[in-house]
Amino acid sequence: MPMSRWRQMGRNLLSGFSFVRLRRTPFGTRLTVLTYVCLIALTVFAFTVVPAYGEGHVSLVKKGNEAFKKGDYKKALEYYHSAETDLPESPELDYNIAGALHKDGGYEEAVDKYTKALNTTDINLETSAHYNLGNTYFRMEDYQNAIKSYEETLKINPDDMDAKYNLELARKMLKEQMEPQQQQQQQQQNQQQQDQQQQQEQQKQNQQQQQQENQQQQQEQQQQQEQQQQQQQEQKEMSKEDAERILNALRDDEQDIQKKIKRRVKAGSYSGNDW
Repeated sequence: MPMSRWRQMGRNLLSGFSFVRLRRTPFGTRLTVLTYVCLIALTVFAFTVVPAYGEGHVSLVKKGNEAFKKGDYKKALEYYHSAETDLPESPELDYNIAGALHKDGGYEEAVDKYTKALNTTDINLETSAHYNLGNTYFRMEDYQNAIKSYEETLKINPDDMDAKYNLELARKMLKEQMEPQQQQQQQQQNQQQQDQQQQQEQQKQNQQQQQQENQQQQQEQQQQQEQQQQQQQEQKEMSKEDAERILNALRDDEQDIQKKIKRRVKAGSYSGNDW
């Protein structure tokens, strides 16, 4: 059903369901997502089931819409939740609840309700749910999901200028959001590279120091070996000298003994005259 006929139906039907569509309007030169309220009547099916359920939920939804227009979103939620007793799985009511939650700052709950509202055969409701789901993600600064929601909106309605505007805005915000993260990642990578270079330099210095210590140890060991060899050589040389001294001493002693023996023999064989 064309949107113009939907709006005309909303004007003609003074009571019944209506859902709140949040749209974007530009504000000055600052790029932002603003919203205003647009009440649109729901499908004819919603009114054909009135006799089965009674008029209670219709009145509750109407009161909820009135509270919403006055900016009393908590009161609107009370009426919408009360209407859920009769309409527990109504995409239109989920949509209304999501809009009130969005305005009241309950973005995560609004995402859940907008997602449930997508379970509808009404193409206009589906389009609006995708669009406002994108707005909610935008408010949460979840620009990636906002972009997906706006793209889904444009798949259904390629001429939706609000969705095009918000899509470009979300892309711009995502780019700005990613720049600090990319800078931080680049800084982290640079820091990691510096740390790796420092570690490599430290390892290189440690290796050089270890090599120097090993060389020094080898030199000291070699010097010790040389000293030991020298001491052993000196000990061998001293042993030869000592042996020679001993031999010489023995020879000297033997000579002295021989001299003494000769003297005694000479003294015993004297045969001269006694005077």
